[in-house]
Amino acid sequence: MKIISLALQTSQPEKLKAFYTQTMGLPPLAEAENQFSVQAGFSTITFSTVPERAEGPYHFALNIPSNRIRAAAEWLQDRVAFLHAPGATSPIVQHENWEAYALYFYDPDFNIVELIAHKATPESHAPFGPEQLIGLAEVGLPVTDVAGFSRELREQLELPRWKSATTLFEAIGNEEGMFIVVQEQRPWFPTQNLAMALPTRVEVQTAGTATVQHGPFLIASVRATNKV
Repeated sequence: MKIISLALQTSQPEKLKAFYTQTMGLPPLAEAENQFSVQAGFSTITFSTVPERAEGPYHFALNIPSNRIRAAAEWLQDRVAFLHAPGATSPIVQHENWEAYALYFYDPDFNIVELIAHKATPESHAPFGPEQLIGLAEVGLPVTDVAGFSRELREQLELPRWKSATTLFEAIGNEEGMFIVVQEQRPWFPTQNLAMALPTRVEVQTAGTATVQHGPFLIASVRATNKV
């Protein structure tokens, strides 16, 4: 699955725009009324302004080359405050079952941003910078019925389950892009911030074409081409 675009809400657009375009170095796109967008690899991230955004963080991840997690940590260390796993001395988290390494940090809205390097992702030997962000890897979707909503996503979008699943957590998709379906009120790793269902729009490329609307989520898919 390829995550083409992600649209979220914010109550402080100027702080977020400065963070993503200046601190993270993502190219800004044309602004529309009450919203701005940035380019992250092949993905577009848009933040729409609402006077009072609902409580709780969003969670999303960006893919980076498989061999660049340490370079990413060095590049980020003066730009963000890392979120450490409990008891860890390094910000780099090993997800052994997923064959991946990850870094976590907040943006100014306290959204939980992740950079993840899957073993299956191609390597790169270029200096690390915003150009090394391949595209969106994950979008978090908190719901009251993890199994039911995950089944709907798998069937409607013709997607596989990624690795194992529990009643509180299921990943749908593959290393290129996946939905992280979690139980509402479950803390987002590696924080104690509770997962909340917030207005989210996602456009993806998948084997199936469908539109899935569930609470505040709207997910639209287009059929992937042979070039994707």
